[in-house]
Amino acid sequence: PEETSESSGQHAPQPIPLTRLRKGIIFFVVGMNGLFVMICLSIMIPFFPTEANEKDPQGPDSVAGLTAIGFIFSITAFMEFLTAPFVGKVLPKTGPKIVMFLGGLLVSGAISIFAFVDRIDDWVTFLVLCYALRAVQGVGTALNLTASFALLVGIYPKSVSLVSGIMRAFVGLGIMIGPALSGFIYDEHGFALPFLIYGGIMFLSAGAILVVLPGEVSASEDKKSWEVLTATIKFPWTIMWLVISLVVGAAVGLLEPAISPYLREEFKVTPSEVGLIFLLHSVIFIICAPISGVIGDRWVKPKYIVVLGSLMQGFGLMFLGPVQALGPIPPALWKSILNMAIIGGGSGITQTCTTPGMLEAMYDAGFTDSVELHGTVAGMITAFFSLGIAVGPTVGNALTGAIGFPDASAIFSIVVLATGLAVVVLDVIERIYKRCKRSTYDLEREPL
Repeated sequence: PEETSESSGQHAPQPIPLTRLRKGIIFFVVGMNGLFVMICLSIMIPFFPTEANEKDPQGPDSVAGLTAIGFIFSITAFMEFLTAPFVGKVLPKTGPKIVMFLGGLLVSGAISIFAFVDRIDDWVTFLVLCYALRAVQGVGTALNLTASFALLVGIYPKSVSLVSGIMRAFVGLGIMIGPALSGFIYDEHGFALPFLIYGGIMFLSAGAILVVLPGEVSASEDKKSWEVLTATIKFPWTIMWLVISLVVGAAVGLLEPAISPYLREEFKVTPSEVGLIFLLHSVIFIICAPISGVIGDRWVKPKYIVVLGSLMQGFGLMFLGPVQALGPIPPALWKSILNMAIIGGGSGITQTCTTPGMLEAMYDAGFTDSVELHGTVAGMITAFFSLGIAVGPTVGNALTGAIGFPDASAIFSIVVLATGLAVVVLDVIERIYKRCKRSTYDLEREPL
């Protein structure tokens, strides 16, 4: 595919010299690894809150107990936020292969040990062990996924958007099928087996990484490590891409705890029907992510595609309730289903654009290709998305309790739409600045 960046010829990454077959095998192994990592992250959703709630000495559904259990879920995202930015500093010394392998081992070990936490009766000990294991899992996830994106960018330098889209599809598929598979195993065989099965699969996936992946990448470091890291929060476009990652993560995080109670209360749907609605949301996400990647590699820059994603996600959230400030719009189940699908598509488009968009901004800022650049960009995007995932449910639940889900969703909608508008404004300012700079340069060259 043709690159869309104006400076792509100067700063384009050089591909790792591998045969097409080897590249395909590596892509498949890395993609499946990402799928298994996200399955391990999501398998607790169907049954763990109920199991943990029963151990609360204050009784089921106490506010303190629910808050403590909620932090078991969110601590992984916080650890990803803290870990991912520094992966880029490690990659040039070890290569993506070792970082991915270590991350896979951490995920495998943590999820396997988690199989036995239900045997702990003491509430404080139970919480401490859960927090520790989920924190380790968050670190492993950050190491594994950040290095995965960095490796694939090095292998497919002219198809960064497509690579990002396909990897997002693998990740989305893992989130989608993890709870369904683990719920079935739990119903048939109890608490421990889902963790042990996927812990074992993750261990095998880590072994496959060690066998299949190349040991080094053919890229050189061009800047000091801290200079690369600080540059991601220095330039307008790099800051914009981090904000986009944070906002889309928060919007995704809003839906996880809030949409199910709303749908069940408003439309009297069953839990399985809520699951089907989430399934549709995920399927549309998986379809739109690689399609937007192809478009981004061939025809349109990521910063323009992300505006479409923001519009879809923003208006989907606005009408999901729908918000009553827009007028007496009666809620209907088919409207909520349609808007969940639109939100899924917008989220897939937006998430796919963040990594290639950030890389393009770094190239335009004067950074040339390096393993460190790939890792730092992937790490920062992962970090801010994870921060959004962690913050979204907390803020969303607080707003839902205060003003109701439709209005809470509308507030998130306004933030998403404002982010898309900010992209347009920044692009216009950049064009005006370049035009003025070009005019000044032409005047200075004119002979007296």
